[in-house]
Amino acid sequence: MHISWRCRGRPRAGNTLWVFLLLGLLAGAHPATAQIPRIEVAEQGFADGLAAFQAGDYGLAFRRFQQVIEQYPLHRKTTAAWLMAGKALYRNGAYRRAADFLARFVDMYPTSGYVDEANRTRAFAQAYLDAPPVLDLGILLPLGVQDVRRTQMLFNGIRLAVDAHNAAAGSGPRVRMVFRDTRNDPRRAADLVRRLAHDGVDLIFGPLYSEEAVAAAAAAEQAGVVLVTPLATDEAVSQGRRFVFQANPTITMRGRMMARFAVNGLRLHTFGIMAELNDSVGERMAEGFEDEALRMGATVAFFELLPDARTWGRLPETFGVDSLSSVDALYLPIPSAGNPVSIAGAVLAGLERSGTNARVLGGKAWHDLPLALQASAYETTYTNDFFVDPTRADVQRFDRQYRVLAGNAPNRLAYTGYDVTRFLIGEWTTHPGQAPADALRAAPAYEGLGMRIHFKGGNVNQALFYHRYRDGVLRLLR
Repeated sequence: MHISWRCRGRPRAGNTLWVFLLLGLLAGAHPATAQIPRIEVAEQGFADGLAAFQAGDYGLAFRRFQQVIEQYPLHRKTTAAWLMAGKALYRNGAYRRAADFLARFVDMYPTSGYVDEANRTRAFAQAYLDAPPVLDLGILLPLGVQDVRRTQMLFNGIRLAVDAHNAAAGSGPRVRMVFRDTRNDPRRAADLVRRLAHDGVDLIFGPLYSEEAVAAAAAAEQAGVVLVTPLATDEAVSQGRRFVFQANPTITMRGRMMARFAVNGLRLHTFGIMAELNDSVGERMAEGFEDEALRMGATVAFFELLPDARTWGRLPETFGVDSLSSVDALYLPIPSAGNPVSIAGAVLAGLERSGTNARVLGGKAWHDLPLALQASAYETTYTNDFFVDPTRADVQRFDRQYRVLAGNAPNRLAYTGYDVTRFLIGEWTTHPGQAPADALRAAPAYEGLGMRIHFKGGNVNQALFYHRYRDGVLRLLR
């Protein structure tokens, strides 16, 4: 496994000197202490500030140190409180305030023993102010024995997208990867989302599988951090949520998109729908198609669930020639599992026996079958969520880069990692002042190397490829 990443975290100003500094502060060290009074209530306020600082509550720490400075005349903890107040601002991410605050301290107390440490902290704060903004991209993927190969391919695509952006960024925003292993455990995935959100990551990519994604999505929604799943198709992942997005169209959405294209693009109006009973993917696609077709004012003449795979080859005998010929098109989401070539061949042979002129519509199980001539007789048209055109120059360039990195050809996971990451980075850098969730919903259509992404105001990708068989040739229709 050769996954690499850089961990998130701001530089800790004066980490080496901090131990010695803290000992001095606790002991009340201060130059010329004989001439400066000790004020017990201020001492206690300073101790309270140190306790808050050590506990990581930097906002409270700053307020305690500020009280020690402002509410009492010069005393033994005044300059120490100035330094620690500046450090609290820095640790809380208020870099401009920290730099300005510590500059005032150095001007007011140029002979203080804490000036050097104040200047070190100012330098760290100024470095953050001078540096270009950074997008912290959380990556949640499993590294178990069964998952490591898939994760490596997906991560290789992510890495190439990040490297390409950072190489071209110049003085502009850069991207930093923060990788975490989910161990294919939904509870761990949810916990990692909460930790990443607490650490301030801007976006989270992952997890890989729907069960993990559902758990992680609930945590992301609660934490208010944007999470984009690359592969999950379960509607429960993003349904009813504001911060969770699915880059892979849900199964129901695929049926809906085919219905929209059939009505608006192909000008078809009357449909027959068939799916196989207990094929959950086919059933959900069919339901999505029916819902969307009816919503658009089309007519669904019939919706049939076939009892088994053998029925696909007996459509005329089972449902009658009149039924098959009474519609403009038949939506047939045949199963991808098993042998789609055999099922598609049986379907087309049955339709030929029936004499129907109905157009055949379907999903990706119809893709690139060795039945182009038979499928052309019904202008078979289908949706596809992934398609790579090897003649494109950018595809060829990615193929070369991936082979150099991984030693083998890219597959769908590699293209998915690259496309989703490029889309996310592009939207973040194009709209730096806009809330990430709003930017993704409003983003224009993205044409990747193997994916299309367009949320169209929602949280589920609604961009697909549309293919058609005609004259014995398979072509990309849209």
